[in-house]
Amino acid sequence: MIIPFAPKMNAPRVVIVGRPNVGKSTLFNRLFGRRRALVHDVSGVTRDRLEEQVEWWVLGERYILNIIDTGGLGGDRFAEEIKFQVDTALARADVVVALFDGQAGYTPADQEVIQKMVRSGLKKGEIKLIAAVNKVDDSVHEDFVNEFYATGIADIIGISAEHNRGVETLQEKIIEALTAAGKISPESSEMAEDRVPRVAIIGRPNVGKSTFVNAVMGEIRMITSPVAGTTVDSIDSLCAINGKAVVLIDTAGIRRKSKTEQGVEVLSVVQSRKAIERANVAILMLNSEEGTSDQDEKIAGLIEETGCSVILVMNKWDTTRGKKDFSKDKAVEQIRHDFGFLRYAPVMFVSAKEGTGFKDLGDLIYDILEQRKLKISTREFTEWVRAEAEIHNPYNVKFYMCHQVSRHPPTFVCHVSNPDKVHFSLHRHLMNAIREKWGFMGTPIRMLFQEGKSRKGPKQNKFPTTSTGRKNPNYVGKEGFTEQGSSSAMEYIVDPDLESGMSDDYELISEENGSHDGEE
Repeated sequence: MIIPFAPKMNAPRVVIVGRPNVGKSTLFNRLFGRRRALVHDVSGVTRDRLEEQVEWWVLGERYILNIIDTGGLGGDRFAEEIKFQVDTALARADVVVALFDGQAGYTPADQEVIQKMVRSGLKKGEIKLIAAVNKVDDSVHEDFVNEFYATGIADIIGISAEHNRGVETLQEKIIEALTAAGKISPESSEMAEDRVPRVAIIGRPNVGKSTFVNAVMGEIRMITSPVAGTTVDSIDSLCAINGKAVVLIDTAGIRRKSKTEQGVEVLSVVQSRKAIERANVAILMLNSEEGTSDQDEKIAGLIEETGCSVILVMNKWDTTRGKKDFSKDKAVEQIRHDFGFLRYAPVMFVSAKEGTGFKDLGDLIYDILEQRKLKISTREFTEWVRAEAEIHNPYNVKFYMCHQVSRHPPTFVCHVSNPDKVHFSLHRHLMNAIREKWGFMGTPIRMLFQEGKSRKGPKQNKFPTTSTGRKNPNYVGKEGFTEQGSSSAMEYIVDPDLESGMSDDYELISEENGSHDGEE
């Protein structure tokens, strides 16, 4: 899913801090508008800082700002890394929301949080500080707030992030503070046409995904560790690569089911799958030291299945490039052999540790997405398919209308005399020829074959209609082929942009002589 507004590189930042398990991630999800941070009863689930740009409507005005969720200030083996992330977030904050657990009361750990912020340079008057007492689920719990005036913070409100109680008031206070400081002003109410692509960083644990993001971002953005599975959230980072704006999504490593524990790691796998589904491009990270594995192939299959565009990135190239009888050409050949269904995916060789190999990444991402947007007219595609079918057509299948029905991913439907007689070699020939002519680099394409018949005379409706004469939105195709060539009953959805264009150039092709049956 693409954020529906043009991102602001200088948007004000609101940082949420607090001890572990006071509800920071729940509040982050509430302010963001959907589930982004993992929420779990285990203390300290959030280890990295999550940053997401959001669009708020407050008192009838539209605002854009960044919300940052930080790891809990408490004791575990990542305590020092979490403190570093909190320090980094506070250093760049415009407003800080100190979150407390109203049901637990004002604890010594909460006092340590306040002291930590003071030591970080957060003094009165420099940055606006708002205290939010969480878990005030109803009016009976409102007295919980009084205890927290001992913090010395002037602005204190009671909220329930889980039940959305008091959150709107918190938003108003945040906007009020930013406005008073001259850090924010209302945006235009018109939605921007330009959209920034989301790029998901996918791979099994410990292949260097977070190190890769850090190298691209130019800062220590994620907690990196030799321990596999350090990252448990899907983390979005707005950045520019070679001058190209992108949102990088760093996901937890996808583990084998047998090695995935219940709880947090299960949630991480779900987050990773969702990250692929909402991404425009997936970067599949591979370990050049170890080569490809069965798990890599399964992850690659998951990406292909969703229809997401993909780039294959061989990481840790610095440790393998000097090996005897080992070259990029041989590595690519092996990848093409192992991932035969991703032969369309470009391959890059990088060293996230050394920060090398990223020079053309931004341009490559945008080139892939530009090719993905291509719309082919029905007339052009029909004539082209009929010509290509004459080159290789073992069972002499007749092709009638052929058209593009979607761009997400690019999907084509060919109406033929008998779908069962479309030989796999003809299907493969057409798929390869489509890429040779139109590209679609890095993007899976689908080609479906459905039974049709030649029709002469006036133009006909392309789809069955309802009693009112409108196109039936529930039209389902009969027989089809996936890109791998397996026949199955498939449903396809018509892209509205393509559907509107089809009516302009739709013409039937005569079975006998290939002439157009409509007027020019």
